[in-house]
Amino acid sequence: MSGISKLLQDLRALDVQEEAIARRRAKLTRAVVEEAGGVKAAAALLELDPRTVSRRTRLDDFAMVVYRNATGRVDDDGRPFGETGGAGDAVQRAADARWWRVDQQQRPKIKLLVVVFRGEVRRIWRVLPDRPWPPKDDGTTFVEVPVEDVPLTAEEVREHYPDLGLNLGDERPMRQGLIREYLALDSTPQKEAQ
Repeated sequence: MSGISKLLQDLRALDVQEEAIARRRAKLTRAVVEEAGGVKAAAALLELDPRTVSRRTRLDDFAMVVYRNATGRVDDDGRPFGETGGAGDAVQRAADARWWRVDQQQRPKIKLLVVVFRGEVRRIWRVLPDRPWPPKDDGTTFVEVPVEDVPLTAEEVREHYPDLGLNLGDERPMRQGLIREYLALDSTPQKEAQ
C-alpha cells in the first residue's frame, strides 16, 4: 500500500470512529435524561443548559434511502440508472449516486446512501464527509451524492451502524409515490421526502 493510500485509509478510519463516538454520546445522553427523570433534571446534573442537553440527545445524522424498481435503464444523457446487472461497482455507483434533489442544509447530515430494489436492500454506500455534491450540468437542482468507491459489506454495516435497523438483503417495501426517505442513524423517528 502506498503512503497516500495508507493516509487516506487512516483518515477514513478516523471518520468512522468519530461517527461512532457521536452516536454513543447521543445514546448516553438520552440514557442520562431517562435516568434523571427528564431534560431539566439531567441538565442540572450535567451543569448544562437544558437546550444543550436536548440537542445532545439527538444525533441528526441520516441515511438517505432510495427506492428503485427499474432494471438497466439509460437516461437521455446515456447514464445508466437502476440496477446495472453486474456492470461493476463503478457503474453501479454512478447509477446509485446520481441524480437526486437534496436540500443543501441536509447534505452534511446524510451519512449513508441506501439503495432498495424491488423491496430489498441491495447496497449501502458510505457518504464521504466534507466532499462537494457535484451538480448536474443542466441547470437543474439535481446533485450527485459523494459516496465511496465500493458499497459497505453487511459486516461493516453491523459493526459501524448498529442502530440503522436494516442491512443488506433486508426487506424494505416501497410505499406508493415514495422515491426516497430519510432514516435516522440513531433510532429516532424518521423523516420522509417525496
